[in-house]
Order: sequence, then structure tokens, then C-alpha cells
Amino acid sequence: MMGAALETFREWYQQRDGAARAWKQQGGRVVGYLCDNVPEELILAAGFLPYRLSARPGVGSEAIEQYVGPFAAPFSARNRGVAFTDAMLNLLLSNGFDFLDYLIVPHTRKTIQAFYRELSLAREASPDLTLPELYYLDRAYTPFYTSEVFNRRCVLDLRTTLERWSGAPITDVALEAAIASTNRRRELLQRLATQRAANPPRWSGVDALQVIGACAFAHPDEVNPLLERLLDEDPTEAAARPGPRLFVAGSPLDHTQLYQAIEDCGATVVAEDHCWGNRCGEFPIDPALPAVEGLADRFHRKPACSIDFPMQRVVDRCMGRAQAASVDGAIFYVFEGDGVHVWDTPDEVAALEARNVPCLYLKQQPYWSDDPESLRATLRDFIGTLEKAKA
Repeated sequence: MMGAALETFREWYQQRDGAARAWKQQGGRVVGYLCDNVPEELILAAGFLPYRLSARPGVGSEAIEQYVGPFAAPFSARNRGVAFTDAMLNLLLSNGFDFLDYLIVPHTRKTIQAFYRELSLAREASPDLTLPELYYLDRAYTPFYTSEVFNRRCVLDLRTTLERWSGAPITDVALEAAIASTNRRRELLQRLATQRAANPPRWSGVDALQVIGACAFAHPDEVNPLLERLLDEDPTEAAARPGPRLFVAGSPLDHTQLYQAIEDCGATVVAEDHCWGNRCGEFPIDPALPAVEGLADRFHRKPACSIDFPMQRVVDRCMGRAQAASVDGAIFYVFEGDGVHVWDTPDEVAALEARNVPCLYLKQQPYWSDDPESLRATLRDFIGTLEKAKA
């Protein structure tokens, strides 16, 4: 029987704006952000609710064509055709995130960082357009000391901006409490990852993806007690399947279509390497450091959007996540136009295959498949070869 905690996480995942709208109704303000590398602890310590933006299949591109199209070609750094970023941008321009008071746009993949310029130009061209106040969070990606100093300065600048938005200083006590809360959430998500990687896996990949994603839409003080109850609940029925154990990597997956298709074919997703999965529980803030220094340290060390230097770090982390879960095979699912993973995915596939982990590399895939049966047919063939190998 499905537990109450799991049902709540499913509801949060399906109704992603529910907690944020309730927060607004109670007089609070919401700070949206893109990517899992933004220091949400500063947002919490300033008294705001942090809310990570996600896409939604089928939202179209009408608002993009109306507000961004006229100037996109000469000014935009965005690569058109990456549907998951286009969906978020279209929702922003069409008032789908009307509960946001502020939006932090980080320096990550080009299609994300371009939001700042595109939204700014759209607002300038259409003064009646309702958009949250924007902030661009810069970041250096090289591992050198000069980049570390630069990234620390970026965190301090973000702190100053949040203090201006809130009208009050961010105290060390508030920041330490926020760090303790998010570190606890990461610890609990690591426990979830361990339970998924057990043999047999305790949780289905579909449920795990919903739990992890839902954590980005609600306050950690609500999330943590619910995660504690979840981890003590009975396993889901789907988790007891004896089929192949699969690893999923590639583009960000903020919906369950691929996982559902995989598990409909008899396998279980026990781990992944994308920014809506197990990675959300990694890189806790060092409690031995002063609060701001701990934030700056994590901001500098944690890769955003699988971008790191040298690229071998990205490959090694991916391989380590797969091996830790003792997977039978891996599926790399890369969206059409997602240039970030054009570079690292071939090396990740080669690294896993060199360690006898069979891989299915699906290139140029849609953000949402309108023909899921065709996708399932491809998955069935791959999973069938894994079942034969296990037998």
C-alpha cells in the first residue's frame, strides 16, 4: 500500500506551484531560480521561499515568438530548439510563474543564462509585460584560485541583493539555520539514493524522481519531516521487480515519461546523473566553515549543468554514480539541441562500456515524446538484451 508521505510528494510534484502559491497567500515572497547550483540557503535566510523553475510539456512557444522573436537573432546567445528551456521561458513570458517576486538567472548553460538578456529586452520592448525582478548570478568554471575568489564575490553580491529585496540584513544565525536545513535534506536524499541502490531496489525510479523533484518546490522545513517519514515507509510495489537495474544520464529530466517507459518494460531506474535526480543530494555545505565561506565553497565546487573543467571530472563522476548503484546497463537520453551533452556523453558511454556496462545512447530526443510506444519499443529491445545477459 502506498504511504501517505509518498502520496504527498507525488502531489507536490504534480502541482508544482501549490506550496509557492500558499506561501504567497500567507504574505510571503517567492524567489525563483534556475539550476541546482544557486545558493538557496541565502534565499531562505533572507526570509523568502526558494522555488526552482521547471518546464512543462506542451506549453508551446507563442509568447517567445511574440516577445523574444523580434530581437532573438541579433542579440540572443540562446540555441533555439532546446525545448525544456524554451518551455520555461514561454511560461515566464505568458505569466505561468505569476507567483514569483524575483528570479535568479545563473551562469550555466547558454540557453539558461540567455534568459536574463531575453527577459530584460522583452520587458524593455513591452513595458506592460509582467515579469519578476531579475538578478544575474555570475560564476567562473575553471578550478583555479582566481575563479574561487571570483565565485566568492558572486555569492556576496547575491547576499547584498537579497538583503535589498528583503529590506533587512541576513544574519549569521539565520544563515546557519538555513544551511542546517538544506544539509539535512541532502542527507535524507542520500539515504533515498542508498535505498534505491539496494538489491532489490526499495523504490521505483518514477517515485524517486518525483520525491527528489518535489523537494525543489517546497520549504525544506516542510520537506525534511516528510522525507524522514517516507524513508521509514514500506517499499512501493514497483520496487520489488527483479528486472535489470538501469542508470539514466544526459539532459535534465523534470518529468517522468522516460522513467515510466523504462519501468513499463520491466527494468528499474536505480540511479541517474542529471540535475533533477540524485545529484540534488550531493555536495553538502561544510559545517566546519563559517556560513558564508561554506556557501562560497559549495558554489565553487559543485558543477552546474554538468559543466566542469577539465571535462574528465564530469565523466568520472558519471561513471562513479553508475558503479555505486551496481547497474546492469545505462541509458543516455539527450534532447535535441542540447549542446552541453554533445561533449561529455560520448566519453561517458565509452567509460562505462569499457567497464562492461552496456549503454543505449539516444541522441536528438524530444523533451516530450508524442509517440511513447516507439520509445518503449526501443527500450524493450535494449532491456531484453540485458535480461538475456543476466540469465
